[in-house]
Amino acid sequence: MYVLGIDVGKTEIYVRLVERCPGGPPKIIGKQKSFDYDEKGLEELTAWFSSMLIVFSDVYAVMEATGVYWERCAFYLHRMGFVVSVVNPAQIKYFAQSSLRRGKTDSMDADIIARYGATMTLKRWEPPVAEIENLKLLVHERDGLVKELSQAKNRRHALNTREQPDNLVQKLTEERIVFLKGQVEAIDQAMRERVAANTVLDEQVKLLQSVPGFGFLTSLSILVETAAFSTMETSRQLAAYAGVSPAPHQSGAMNRRGRISKIGNPRLRRIVYLAAVAATRTKTKEKAFYQRLREQGKPGKVAVTALARKLLCVGFAVVKSGKPYDPLYVRLSSEA
Repeated sequence: MYVLGIDVGKTEIYVRLVERCPGGPPKIIGKQKSFDYDEKGLEELTAWFSSMLIVFSDVYAVMEATGVYWERCAFYLHRMGFVVSVVNPAQIKYFAQSSLRRGKTDSMDADIIARYGATMTLKRWEPPVAEIENLKLLVHERDGLVKELSQAKNRRHALNTREQPDNLVQKLTEERIVFLKGQVEAIDQAMRERVAANTVLDEQVKLLQSVPGFGFLTSLSILVETAAFSTMETSRQLAAYAGVSPAPHQSGAMNRRGRISKIGNPRLRRIVYLAAVAATRTKTKEKAFYQRLREQGKPGKVAVTALARKLLCVGFAVVKSGKPYDPLYVRLSSEA
């Protein structure tokens, strides 16, 4: 098995090809190469492989999930038959530190990514479902617009409190607020129409909305951030992906109170945290769960985070089972 380490930049990609050698260090194949990061450059990359008579399906193409620049390369190589693996940049960073790497350049990054791929067990990347990915872009765009709208409203409030506000600035600010509100409404309508047109996704959203604290936007956001749970086998995996799993901190006689790992999807973690805050204001057993933790002396944020993890796991269960949330459900001892 070959491993192609790829450092993806805005205009150029650097690659290092190595061969896995069981029980020994990876074997470097050929010289390090660089290609322009466009369609022609990617074609030259595959032509280079063809000239070496290497079967594409025998190659793990490994790259970091940095911004959105990696996507074009990942999609292209996947279409060409390569086995693609997209790695968290933090994993590469700590691997480089453990290898005592000195310095940092694009070519050095490609080399360390290749060595990481040849050493570690890699997870195969699969392209996301286009419909889910497009909805994810809409959700992210809405989040950005809501943030801009909040800033514009704060600016309006500051202008209105000035002793001598400028009329033109006030007028432009008001127009900006109206414009942003219109864009948010347009996205909301588009999301609802697209979800309604997809029978499976519509059913999943409705199932999640049965969970206390989960509204339409929260439910849809959870589904698009997790590819509709398609890659999750257990609720523990989901909690770890969201970064709400407890992380123990113990050494010798020292045993500190564990905190959540925060290693995961920060957007998903924020979504379920806000949903948990909303659930504490309902008259449900989820609120009672939160209150019990508070009575036990748990700080407010800790109790809300614990509730967030619980709600996320419940949401996973209702979607996987196809049954809406039942507040009277009691887990049997044999299911524990």
